[in-house]
Amino acid sequence: VNGGLARHFFWGEMHLSTGTSTALTVLFVLIVFPIFFTALWVSITFAMSYIGGWGRVGKHYAATGTPPAGRVLKNVTGMFGIARYKFVLTVITTDGGLYIENRKVFRPGHPPLFIPFSAIFNARRQTLFFWEFIAFEIGNPPLAGVRLPSKVFEGTPVEIAP
Repeated sequence: VNGGLARHFFWGEMHLSTGTSTALTVLFVLIVFPIFFTALWVSITFAMSYIGGWGRVGKHYAATGTPPAGRVLKNVTGMFGIARYKFVLTVITTDGGLYIENRKVFRPGHPPLFIPFSAIFNARRQTLFFWEFIAFEIGNPPLAGVRLPSKVFEGTPVEIAP
């Protein structure tokens, strides 16, 4: 008697007999959840782009075509405004500027950028804990404040204040 009562109470014997609960669970797992998760992910990446300034920079300095030839640094950590991009950036240093792109999974709202050296202003060396980076503004007036590792600027014509 107790086994039958417990089964009825915990498993909802009356509802499972029709299979409706199982069908709804499968529907949710296979269709609704992926759509919800994708929408949430895209919304978060667009919000990061907006808050950090990548989107503003992209309106003026979006890269076109294939990535240029140059010195490639992958898995770079950087910041646009308050948005932190930890080990997801690829930076290519060319004779004319910096090509910056985000990993494809984080790309919504983040077009690849080509920032000419002439658009980099107020470059200065800074340290935060053990991370040495170059902080600078893009554009004049500034579109966004950016922080990238010092190694990105090795061999470039950008003048960096101490």
